[in-house]
Amino acid sequence: MIRYFLPDVILPYLTELVTPLYEARNPGKQKNLMPDELRLEYPEGDKGFWYDVDLLPLRSRETNADGRKTPPSLQAIADYLGMSEACCLICWGAPVDRAHVVPTSLGGSMDVRNFALLCDRHHKQAPDIADAEAFWAWVDYAEIRDSGSKWQKASEDLKEWLHARGVSTEMKTREELDFLSAVKFELQHLYGWSEADFSTASWDLTHEYHRVLDAATGKHFGVDKKVSTHAWAYHIARQRLARG
Repeated sequence: MIRYFLPDVILPYLTELVTPLYEARNPGKQKNLMPDELRLEYPEGDKGFWYDVDLLPLRSRETNADGRKTPPSLQAIADYLGMSEACCLICWGAPVDRAHVVPTSLGGSMDVRNFALLCDRHHKQAPDIADAEAFWAWVDYAEIRDSGSKWQKASEDLKEWLHARGVSTEMKTREELDFLSAVKFELQHLYGWSEADFSTASWDLTHEYHRVLDAATGKHFGVDKKVSTHAWAYHIARQRLARG
């Protein structure tokens, strides 16, 4: 989108275009005649540029790994993520693990772009999936879910300042759920499933779920059952069935 679509298709209708990775001024005269139809299609002769989300296993975000055989340092990951120090992205706790976004067993590389910083507790909760975007969506969800945890070591003055601005600094006590109830909770709160979605579940959904689970998920710490991994697999299975 940034390297091809925006400069080649959109910029002619603007005077200037600025994105986090691209900035340019229109060298010619701005077009005012907008097309009646805008169609986005696969580029001809470049099969490696896109991938079909209906095919598994999914590809990781980074497609040109540099062949690195060892993980980068904690500080290198922190620098890449724009953090002043190495701490958990969710709770700001330390020490932290170097968490693969896409596990190496599912095609992930040792490139710095394939790492996040998570404490041991959140690392053990994070999904083990061949879907980088879904991993980062889970990090955002967990950060909101556990938002109070990052202020546990803050001074009372800072907590009062935060309270005055509507920020919660208390840890939310979440009841212990059995495995399937925890998966349902995550499907509702991360993926927006409704009660109707659960009531219409079928054998087809269960069958597709296991196909996704086998093809694009893995184990971590020798653990088969991770709530976040299974919730993602159910969500992808439902999307695939909806597309026919």
